[in-house]
Formats: sequence, C-alpha cells, structure tokens
Amino acid sequence: MSITITNPEGRNVEFKDQRGPTCGLYALSFVLEYLYDIKIPATADGDKTVESLRNKFKKDGKTVIGELYDATSSMADYIKALDPSKITCQSVACDAAAIIETLNDGGLCMVPFCVNAEGYPDNSGIHAHWCVLLDVREEAGTAVACHWGKDHVFNLSQLEESNKAIKDVEEQYWGKIPAASYSFSIPIEGLNYVQCKTNTDTSCKCEYPFPFPIKPGSIKSIPAKPLSQTLAGKMLVFRNNGSCDENAVSH
Repeated sequence: MSITITNPEGRNVEFKDQRGPTCGLYALSFVLEYLYDIKIPATADGDKTVESLRNKFKKDGKTVIGELYDATSSMADYIKALDPSKITCQSVACDAAAIIETLNDGGLCMVPFCVNAEGYPDNSGIHAHWCVLLDVREEAGTAVACHWGKDHVFNLSQLEESNKAIKDVEEQYWGKIPAASYSFSIPIEGLNYVQCKTNTDTSCKCEYPFPFPIKPGSIKSIPAKPLSQTLAGKMLVFRNNGSCDENAVSH
C-alpha cells in the first residue's frame, strides 16, 4: 500500500508502505523527494545497480538491516551531508509548538514515537516507529502524519508524550525468509526479514499462524540501543528555505 501526495510545487511524491526497522529510511526518502526533489529510494528491492538509503547507511555504519535509531544532531549532520547544497536538517526537541511552527513555515518533521496496532501514538515505550508530519489541521493541536503508506491525523500533544516515552531496546535478531511467505515483514534485496527469538533459535519472536523458513546463516544482530537517549524527546526537522531556526534546541 502507498499514498501519493502532491507537494506545493505540484510534484507527486509517493509515500510507500513499510513496517519494521526500515520505517525511518522510508520516511527520509519521502522527505528528501518532497522538499528537495532528491530521489533516493529507501531500499534497492533487489536491484544492485540502484543506490539506496539502506545501502549507504549500511556502508557508513549507520544501520544493520535498515533500522534508524538516531534523531540526534550527529544524524542530522549525516543527512545534510547527503546533499549539503539542498538539505537543511536539524535535531530539535520534540515539541508541539515547534512542530506547528515548522509545518506552517513549509517544512516537514520526522518524529519517532511508540506506535500501536492501529497506527496511532501510545505511551507503551515500545514499538519505536517513524512518521512524517505534513500539515497542521484546522482542529487545534492536530496534524497530518504519514506512515505505513497511509495518512493519519495525530494529536500533537499525544505524539509528544509518545515520543518522550520511547524506551531502550535489547539486542534483536532478524533472519531472512522468502519474500512470498510474509507480506508484512521487511523486504530487502528480494527477501524479507522477520524477527527471531535468538541468534540460534530461528523461530519467530512473535506468534504467527504458520512457520517461516529462515535462510540458514542469514540472522543479523542489531545491538541493544539506548533509544531513551537517541530518539526520546527528539525529532528531525527539515526546512525548504535553506535556513534553520537558530533558537531551536539541538541535541
């Protein structure tokens, strides 16, 4: 599933459906095309001739299988370096007032939060996910948020609380399965990833109605991450005017 959004310049930009550890890269790919007309796909989808964000982030040691667990100033600087002449990115405190100001100025916000099964923010502290905030709605304190190939309306105060609730994660293990076996996992290079219980137990961590054939030797380990320090309380702000708010609080 995907949604096509027309930017102020009249260009149609697709926000593709993506669940799991590559959600941040899909959000970033959309932002780069929407604001700066920079077309870098989140994943190569098996085409080794295509340079993707996942390939670059992996080569530069910023990800293992496509997860984006960093909203600090270091990540903002890394993103800006993708095209310094065009991209304006800053790590700021996740705050409803700052979101509204950014969106009203024509910018976009990439906000990490805890997502529930329906796609809305909760305060569980788990299931860290990324959304892109597009427009302030007429209803006070709400904005259009895109993720999972859909648009939603988020209450910004609830989103801020969800962001601040993000907890650290333990080491995770992900193994490849045939793409046709599981449509909701993470498609990478013609195969999918699904979370395993351990690096030796290839059964899925979550309960599913049927087993998945994990490719031998394919399990990747994502180290434990202090998300309470790298995601919680932070967001990535993108502006299209080549300037940042000097009064914003960086992280």
